[in-house]
Amino acid sequence: MSEPVLVALTGAPGSGKTTVAELLRQNGIPVLDADQMGKELMETDPELRERLQQTFGADIFGPDGRLRTAALAARIFGRTPQHRRARRLVEELVHPRVLEALAEHVQRLASEGAQLVVVEAALVFETGLDEAFDYVIVVDAQESKRRERLCQRGWSQEQIAAREAAQQSPSSKRLRADIVLANDGSFEELKQSVDFLAALLRTLPPRVPPSEQTEVLPRPDVSSASERHDAG
Repeated sequence: MSEPVLVALTGAPGSGKTTVAELLRQNGIPVLDADQMGKELMETDPELRERLQQTFGADIFGPDGRLRTAALAARIFGRTPQHRRARRLVEELVHPRVLEALAEHVQRLASEGAQLVVVEAALVFETGLDEAFDYVIVVDAQESKRRERLCQRGWSQEQIAAREAAQQSPSSKRLRADIVLANDGSFEELKQSVDFLAALLRTLPPRVPPSEQTEVLPRPDVSSASERHDAG
């Protein structure tokens, strides 16, 4: 079984990375949503659910058992040391489980013959996960455009600032990206760009020779990525 080329898809809030992910799916490229996996694990993993309730209170889950994302976000996104500690705790609890789930999905796709797999994730550079991928795509847009989109989704200026504080700056992401996809124009312009991107991705070789690959995902040891994040 050959290893597929692994591509990370990330970007600042409001950049449009989720729209790009859906357009890549429409082009026939398998796209895994790491953030959605994390949410599902928080709702279904008994041990993880219990730890979260003990730390943040039972009210972060609704009567139906679904995660109240706004309630959790209010506790972990912000500029205070308390917010940062809470966010790091959630990352330490959730990220290793997400990596395991991603590895299983990538292996399944590889067994089905997939030559290319894209993983959409909000935090890639911030957690050291960029080293697990052959390429990293950053979806970018002007700040005014990003904020306009987020306001249309009902975000307050405080919520926008809190989410941005939890990530590297867009300029830093651009510098570290292998591919930067600008999303300042119309939907049709974005669709054309993603169509071109999909064709390009299918031509890219893996950066890690197959003979040197030991794991589908992550290629570096999971603990090493966690240690780099903890030290940062």
